[in-house]
Amino acid sequence: MTDGAVGTRAAIMEATFEALSKHGYADLTIQTIADEFEKSKSLLYYHYETKDDLLGDFLEFILDEFEAEVDAEESEDPETRLWTVIELLLPPDLQGNDEARQLRTALFELRMQAPYDEAYADRFATTDERTVAAFEAVLSDGVDEGVFDVDPQEGAELLLDAVAGATLRAVTTRTDGRAALEPIEALVGSFRA
Repeated sequence: MTDGAVGTRAAIMEATFEALSKHGYADLTIQTIADEFEKSKSLLYYHYETKDDLLGDFLEFILDEFEAEVDAEESEDPETRLWTVIELLLPPDLQGNDEARQLRTALFELRMQAPYDEAYADRFATTDERTVAAFEAVLSDGVDEGVFDVDPQEGAELLLDAVAGATLRAVTTRTDGRAALEPIEALVGSFRA
């Protein structure tokens, strides 16, 4: 992609995020996205035939960004790395960080479309697999270093489910991110050697 195309895509993704944050999935239209886009509505149609095409690319864009952040966490001791990945998924300051809360809300709204849209289901399944793999790699390193005493695969699956549930709770009930992390702290504590 050229720099211009990359810049245009980023601007479209930002406009989509803003519109989704303001209107939610049910009321999201190409027009509500165009209202947030600094360029013309026709440019949206030039790049995307339908709202679903645009949302599919938006989902790909934000999940790729998240996965890149998870993949970048390679330093530090295993428990610190584990908490870095957990807090990428569920920031402790979620209620005080509007953008982080809005992003998680948007992701949950899109995830709720997965039972009806195979492309969404496939993308979320891939992201979940990569997140489990990231958790598993950290837990495996921790087992090797004597930090954790847990089956890395089982622990990774438990962590994904616990973090997803805690994030859903934090987003839908406005529970503080720190409070939502308390059960996860207990779970990680049970993994320690």
